[in-house]
Amino acid sequence: LTAAKAEPTAAAFATKLESAMIRGWLNRRHKPNEVFTFLQLEKSGAKAFETPQFATWLNYLNAFNEKYPKKKTTMLQVMKAKYASDEGALALAKMVASVDDAGTPWSKVLKEELVTGWMDQPNHPENIFKMLKLDEAGDGLLSSPALATWVQYLKAFNKEYPRAQTTMIQTFTKSYGDEKLATMIQAAKKTPTTEKLAANLQTAQFKQWMAQGKTPDDVYKTVLKLESTSSPNADIWRAFYKAYDEAFPGKLFSFKP
Repeated sequence: LTAAKAEPTAAAFATKLESAMIRGWLNRRHKPNEVFTFLQLEKSGAKAFETPQFATWLNYLNAFNEKYPKKKTTMLQVMKAKYASDEGALALAKMVASVDDAGTPWSKVLKEELVTGWMDQPNHPENIFKMLKLDEAGDGLLSSPALATWVQYLKAFNKEYPRAQTTMIQTFTKSYGDEKLATMIQAAKKTPTTEKLAANLQTAQFKQWMAQGKTPDDVYKTVLKLESTSSPNADIWRAFYKAYDEAFPGKLFSFKP
């Protein structure tokens, strides 16, 4: 069926065949989650949304809801049942992010439903961060497909619960610490796809350090633990030195590395 849809001459036949399959499933009252399994979408993992079978399943979901309104279900309800574990939630977030990048209309709806589902708990952003394994992403954090979904949840949570709100940099710091996060951000600044986000995060990290009373002396000795200005992470210190000088002009004379 999938191969036939790729051939223009066979496309009409393939569409008729799909319609016949859907009618058969409807007559046998197969639930959408059962058809999801029939089409082996679970085996496709994070690429399930990209397959022609997923489009067939969506057509069936819509047909099922129309024929059996009392048993109506949603994409998210089926997906959450199929990906109920923490590992499944990570896979689902990656799937949503992958199709969201492609601009698939229904991916935005699913992403919003996913975030709303987490809000119903509610879960603190730190918990969702860990559930999505972002605390284990390391140098791949800023390029993780799950990060955009988490950021959307972070914004929704902060708006709904302003007294418990947090920030990206606070959450990242709790998971990775100042030094590790600083090196991760510096590395991400050298990659075109993460350069802009990394630059913004570095600014946020420097502001956080200054708010905590950290001076260039502190960052040099206790945060980055530099041995000299030629150390690998010295560029981070130099960037902070410049930011500190702009924020507190005239206070740097006391520190000579």
